[in-house]
Amino acid sequence: MSDYSAFPAGVPAAAPPRKGQKAATPRGRYKARGIVLHSMKYGERKLIVHIFTAPYGRRSYIAKISAGNSGRGLYQPLFILDFDAWAGRGELHNIDQPQMAFCLSDMPFDIVKSTIALFLSELLYRLIKEGEPDPGLYRFVEESVAELDGMGEGVANFHLWFLVRLTEYMGYAPRDNYEPGRSLDYRNGIYTATPPAHTLVMPPAEATLFHTLNGCTADALSAIGLAREQRVSMLERLTDLYGFHTDAIYNVNSLRILSEIF
Repeated sequence: MSDYSAFPAGVPAAAPPRKGQKAATPRGRYKARGIVLHSMKYGERKLIVHIFTAPYGRRSYIAKISAGNSGRGLYQPLFILDFDAWAGRGELHNIDQPQMAFCLSDMPFDIVKSTIALFLSELLYRLIKEGEPDPGLYRFVEESVAELDGMGEGVANFHLWFLVRLTEYMGYAPRDNYEPGRSLDYRNGIYTATPPAHTLVMPPAEATLFHTLNGCTADALSAIGLAREQRVSMLERLTDLYGFHTDAIYNVNSLRILSEIF
């Protein structure tokens, strides 16, 4: 997105902490832009909303909703919001005057795209740590949301592409030593001509697909022709890769739904 900004208009971008460091807790009132990862009802007319922001990492907010759940529609998976916030006495901050940072024209209404959004938001919610900023990851996710919303063809491959590209930001990406015919040893993070004795490995077909997805942009996904069996197999391999590093992916409830659709 050429007009990308992790901050709402008029808000200066302060230098964030290095990756892995906790962000300073904002005080008083402040403006922010963030990506909705998860929301749950809190009392009769409130939600607890977990939002990923560039300067503050993932934070938890309280949002008020009116009678009849009016306003709840803003807090859907991967919606990107500009909002005012203010710090209360506890760890939960309060959201005021939320609005869409940019209009999503297709994703909220397309069952396939909204299912992908649900899966990705649930995964990111479990992977991203509270209070640890990662502007590079934030930019990747925000731009990916815009790509998904505007896609015509290639949507069925989007979740695979996202999972492959996400390995770079999570620290799971293999060394760039790919050659045709090599397997991907994701326990040791290398492509290898000799398959290892352990089972944490993608055979050459999936290793080639991993390399291809990692090297292409989202708008090139329509040119990658995959049968359903290939997508299912690749998702299983990627689930194993993530599962080797963290069990978070096994707690993603929408993973099964995604497998059934694609």
